[in-house]
Amino acid sequence: MTALTKAFLYPGQMVSDLLGAGASDDRMMVRTLVNMLVWNLVVVLIVVAVY
Repeated sequence: MTALTKAFLYPGQMVSDLLGAGASDDRMMVRTLVNMLVWNLVVVLIVVAVY
């Protein structure tokens, strides 16, 4: 993985590790949810700051 990909997936990986999600399906669901929430929040905050 490239550094950009690792940075993009980091929030989900961190939360999955903290929750101890071991099964690949569980880990994927947690990682997907957290990444969507985090990056949607980042985009919304950027849009609000710009406009």
